[in-house]
Amino acid sequence: MSGRATTVAVLALLWSFDAAVGNDPPDAISSDDFVSQPAFDANDADPNDGVRTPPQVASRTGVTAALSTLDALPPGFDGKSVMLVVPGRSLTHWKSAVDAVTAEDWSVDEKGNVRAGRHDLATIAPYRDFQLHFEYSLPRTPGRIGINASSTGVRVHDRYDIEFRNDFGRPPKFTSTGAVLGMVAPVVNAVLPAPGWQAVDIYFRAPRIESGVLLEAARLSMMVNGVLVQNNVVLEPANGGWNGDPPPAEGPIILEGSEETVYFRNIWIRPS
Repeated sequence: MSGRATTVAVLALLWSFDAAVGNDPPDAISSDDFVSQPAFDANDADPNDGVRTPPQVASRTGVTAALSTLDALPPGFDGKSVMLVVPGRSLTHWKSAVDAVTAEDWSVDEKGNVRAGRHDLATIAPYRDFQLHFEYSLPRTPGRIGINASSTGVRVHDRYDIEFRNDFGRPPKFTSTGAVLGMVAPVVNAVLPAPGWQAVDIYFRAPRIESGVLLEAARLSMMVNGVLVQNNVVLEPANGGWNGDPPPAEGPIILEGSEETVYFRNIWIRPS
């Protein structure tokens, strides 16, 4: 095939990918096709946000094969592990996190891609200490940055709210990807550009409670796309207290609902 024919074939392939993306889960495809995001937004609580020039955002990207482990146990998982979403099956391990609301607007396809519904989704089983692996994808939101960009979240024990945001190229802060809202900021922002799959590994040690008294606060370590963003941090409210109501010793894992096109996949848990 001539060089010109090869170029035409490659461009046709990229065009077909762009045309097919729509609201479907993204493929793990990277490209040099970049678009500019604005450096600030008048609605952002911190307009400068530490960004001196507009970051260049790839229009197509994806985690590497080493981070994505579809249809196989993630590294460090063993026979105690549970696959919380089985491709092509219903969400049997999950229920709506909202009373009197069903989880029917959440769906899982034959590849195991879970499209988020409007309301939060919770595991039926409670967990104490665990290791959790999952991947998620957010839509591109041109012109929306900072707190206005697309986002999702995972709540542990319905108490610890971990943030994931379309904030590639922006400095870590208390509302950025990898933050535990109201408690601790990540040490680094390791998110990749959207749309694309982001790999997350959470290592959670539940609080130790005896006779209703909190003896030890919960602790958490977390990796995003293979980068350590939280290192055995203590999970306590920024104001230093729980207002006389200690956190639960165990509880569900909750995926945040969304009106936007948000996906999860490859969700594994290994209770300790």
